[in-house]
Amino acid sequence: MTSAFQSIGNSLGDIVASRAGSVSAPGGGTAGGGKFAFDPDELEAITKDWLALAMEYRESAADGRRLIIRGPGREDASDGQALAAMQSWGTYVESLQQKRDYSMEQARKCASALAAYRGTDQDSILRLLSPAGAAPTAGGI
Repeated sequence: MTSAFQSIGNSLGDIVASRAGSVSAPGGGTAGGGKFAFDPDELEAITKDWLALAMEYRESAADGRRLIIRGPGREDASDGQALAAMQSWGTYVESLQQKRDYSMEQARKCASALAAYRGTDQDSILRLLSPAGAAPTAGGI
């Protein structure tokens, strides 16, 4: 996951005020701040990074659902510890799902801007940019 975060951060590091042939990013120019824009290739790369990150979270959450924690003994205290550990793990898996949803929403925002620039629909952009075999649908990854 770190590589996807770094890639997104690197992509954002080259933000400029305006450039010919650039696409305004969602939320640009809000609350008295400046505007920023990406050229279509940069926005495509950012969208791919968000999609890859969403897939990594999805895979981690799926792997996390397979975990079963058993207490070390056959007494109530062991069962209680195992239950607490499973609840904690469940919260962790839920946080992975929330992060996946957030990453997918960011990818959708970027794809929407790119689709508007290219005159096509957002779902087509997402399908084109998704990692192999992981094309998102309206319901998400």
